[in-house]
Amino acid sequence: MAYDSEFLCTPNISWIGAFSSDSERYSVPSQCLLPLTTEDKKRTEALLNRCYLQHEEPRWRSELEMMLEKGVKFEIEALSVHSLSYLSKEYLPSKLQGTVGCLNFLPDKH
Repeated sequence: MAYDSEFLCTPNISWIGAFSSDSERYSVPSQCLLPLTTEDKKRTEALLNRCYLQHEEPRWRSELEMMLEKGVKFEIEALSVHSLSYLSKEYLPSKLQGTVGCLNFLPDKH
């Protein structure tokens, strides 16, 4: 129901989950990276074909393309390699403060 998306969304919600680039930004060791499965690749390719990723979310698109190119993913729990509290004391606060490029689901409408 993409045609209704303007009426069914939260305009100020931000993505705080892990992006593919976060593995480098937060120094996730290569042994914590997981190879993409065939299903992962199919789902990612399907996401890339969605209309809102074609025009409205270029950062998401580039992150998904990077993930396909590298052929690996990581789970957010991999950040605990730094410390058990890293996720709650470092990663999430930096995402919530916008210091690592949180992005809104909808572009600003001025």
